[in-house]
Amino acid sequence: MKKTFTILILCFFSALYAQSRITINDTLIAYRNAVTEFDSQNYGMSLKFCEDAILYRKQLIEYQLNTLKTSLSAKRVHNAGDDIDDVLAVLKDRKETECINIISYYLKKFGAEHFENSISSLLEFIESSKAYPEAHKLIGDIYKLEGEYDFSEQYYKLALQNADVLDVPDEKYDILYELSEISRLKGDFERQESRLLNVLADDKNFLDGALTSAMKNTIRGNKKDSVEKFFMLYRADSYTSIKSYNLLSQYYSSLGEDERALTFASLCVITGFSKICSIIESRNPVYEYSDLETFFQETGFYSDIIEWGNENGIWESFNNLAELTLKMGYKNFARELLVVLAKFSPEVYWQKSAVLMLENMN
Repeated sequence: MKKTFTILILCFFSALYAQSRITINDTLIAYRNAVTEFDSQNYGMSLKFCEDAILYRKQLIEYQLNTLKTSLSAKRVHNAGDDIDDVLAVLKDRKETECINIISYYLKKFGAEHFENSISSLLEFIESSKAYPEAHKLIGDIYKLEGEYDFSEQYYKLALQNADVLDVPDEKYDILYELSEISRLKGDFERQESRLLNVLADDKNFLDGALTSAMKNTIRGNKKDSVEKFFMLYRADSYTSIKSYNLLSQYYSSLGEDERALTFASLCVITGFSKICSIIESRNPVYEYSDLETFFQETGFYSDIIEWGNENGIWESFNNLAELTLKMGYKNFARELLVVLAKFSPEVYWQKSAVLMLENMN
């Protein structure tokens, strides 16, 4: 019995020591190994490294919290109040180096304003950081590739639930898109629609009814210069929403809800166009948008922009807008757009598609 008790004590202190030795680098290395194995299609090993990363993150955060709470519980530190600067001053005086390093890490990464300069808010944030949403998302990716959609959905939801501690906040949108894709794969198109709309929850351009109304009114004007007016007047910068715009436009078009489809088709085209304009202007200081024909000619000089347009459905969205406006009876707008696309669309497939649509109009 005494031997068993001794072994248990040794195991406890061994585990405690191991936990104290876990570092930020351990969690990062495990996660990077998971990504590497995923990219190499070694999904079993990737899953193992994901689980390691999640465990290491939890152990690290628990150790940090224990260290902080032990130091902060000292009477003099406690009496310093809740202000981070005041607490740090006392900790420095007491030479609480490890505690100071932990606090400094989070201040450097997020800034004191993120915690309203409150030590209690910092502790709450660290507590919430036990989760590793990037690793949960990667596990969701693995299960999706394996066709285990229910498991995949569970991990994506877990990642989304802890999106506040993502190292790159915009990765939240990647998770939302993955959830919408799971809905599509499961044939739940209403859920897919709902999740795509969730992507737009904070999208200022989508929520700006004046912008969408003005764009649609320009299209409805159906004059010979409507296309050039459209691209001269409007800009939008909600770039993370492009994929959602495109998919929702196609979805509503398939349901015959053309007005809603036009809203999203317009937003998709003008947002992708705005993004490309900003890239070209940053590379070519003398470039300034003048007309759609010149825009496409300039775009053709940059293979990476063409590839980005393919990956994000930008060239497709131009054709979709032309097809939709033609269907809705705005023939002048559709023809003017198709004439340019048939000559200058940077993607051959969509250029040929524009040629066919134009020929069918004649």
